[in-house]
Amino acid sequence: MIKLKATKKEMRKHWYILSVSYCSMQSLLNEQRPLAYSSRAEGWACDYYEIDDVLISTGYAPLSNKNMKCDYSLIREYENKALEIDSLFLHLDERKVKKEALLKELVNKLKKPMKF
Repeated sequence: MIKLKATKKEMRKHWYILSVSYCSMQSLLNEQRPLAYSSRAEGWACDYYEIDDVLISTGYAPLSNKNMKCDYSLIREYENKALEIDSLFLHLDERKVKKEALLKELVNKLKKPMKF
């Protein structure tokens, strides 16, 4: 799968957006493939991951949150759970399924009702 280049303006349109700093969800996202990325004058800005209807933006210059709470203590808690899964030496497919379940649970806890 190819990672698409996208502008931040395009990515803001129709998503819940969870913005996290570079590497703060590294273990949770390492089994996922980025949907797209954005760049800036200095180079790479951020990657985008789609989990359910949430766009996770992570990098040096991620998008700002849109209808999401950014609770770093909760994110850290789930990141620690992902690290525990990594320590179990599970098969890749099983590890991916468990981490995806954690990601879905996390984004549902952080989601606010969408305003139209």
